[in-house]
Amino acid sequence: MSHDGKRRSKNFTVRTDKKIVLFNNALTGGGGRYIVTLAKALKKKGIDVHIIIYENKIDFELPETLPLHLLKNHQGKKKSILHQLTQSIESLEPIDLIVSNSSPSNKILSQMKHPQAVHCIHSAETKEHHGLLAPLKSLWREKKYRRLYNGKNLITVSQGLKSYILDDLKVNPTSICTIYNPFDFEEIQRASLETFSEIPSEPYIVHVGRFDTVQKRHDILLQAYSLANIPHKLVLVGKGKDRQLIKKWIQEYHLEKKVIMPGFQTNPYSWIAKADLLVSSSDFEGFGRTLVEALILKTPVVSTDCPSGPSDILTGELATYLSPPGDSEKLAKNINKALYGYPEIEDKFIEKFDSDIIADEYLKLADSYTIAHSQSKE
Repeated sequence: MSHDGKRRSKNFTVRTDKKIVLFNNALTGGGGRYIVTLAKALKKKGIDVHIIIYENKIDFELPETLPLHLLKNHQGKKKSILHQLTQSIESLEPIDLIVSNSSPSNKILSQMKHPQAVHCIHSAETKEHHGLLAPLKSLWREKKYRRLYNGKNLITVSQGLKSYILDDLKVNPTSICTIYNPFDFEEIQRASLETFSEIPSEPYIVHVGRFDTVQKRHDILLQAYSLANIPHKLVLVGKGKDRQLIKKWIQEYHLEKKVIMPGFQTNPYSWIAKADLLVSSSDFEGFGRTLVEALILKTPVVSTDCPSGPSDILTGELATYLSPPGDSEKLAKNINKALYGYPEIEDKFIEKFDSDIIADEYLKLADSYTIAHSQSKE
């Protein structure tokens, strides 16, 4: 890098007035939070950032200075979405980087074959198949994702997810790197100061996540909580299709007076900050946002060591609080161990997730793709 902030390759100079497009189907959930946090961090660095979505689903407020492009009148037809996306991209050129952020948006962007396109993979999207055709369905699914990601530029949000893409799915990408989820530490800490009357006054531990028992394994969580035999209440923050199944398990373990289900919370940070412990019991994750959010708020964390995410987050002394997926006894032991003596949560554990650092990683990536594209033309 030269001292004037420009990287050179032969006679090519990377523009310092970079333009980055973040593309997704919607601005909802963890993916939406990822996009908005990254966009704000890039904007602070003077980058011209544009968000493009094709579903009118928006859970987050955007600054007026951050352009949002909503593709309309496509009736959900992929060809129409692709046509409108192509038009939007052409109107914004020159572009240094276009990042899609979900399987639906990855499939659409991949058809453009844009030289600056990169597909961010947020989840292994593991799906459990049943019946006689289960093996064939699994093979078909793997083939589908190989076809989608072969020959593409990829980002994964954890090292475990990168290994899954390369080693399990046997994808052969043009390039692949890991860039963690970005977090606005100040915003999370500020939001955690908000007070809610529903938050228990007595000690509690918390689990934050949608009610999807196949992935989040609330059965393992409730078993571990019962085995831990602690005085703390258990708060389950979230919503989802398996709410009634979870309530059934609560009754089976006779935990009706100890488990609190406040529903989905637009601001879960106050609940996390006031908890004595955050517990994750998932069988698989793409990353595990709530683990980092808890550490930012200095709330101890225990988690299953599922294939991607948690081992990137709970490192050093915190790695001892990882337990095998599906092992309720080990998770129970870690719950007790964490409640009665957790290491100091130092900045070194979380600084790599700071949105400012993550934004710099994206700028380096934009430089590398721009240079590669220029050299391919020479």
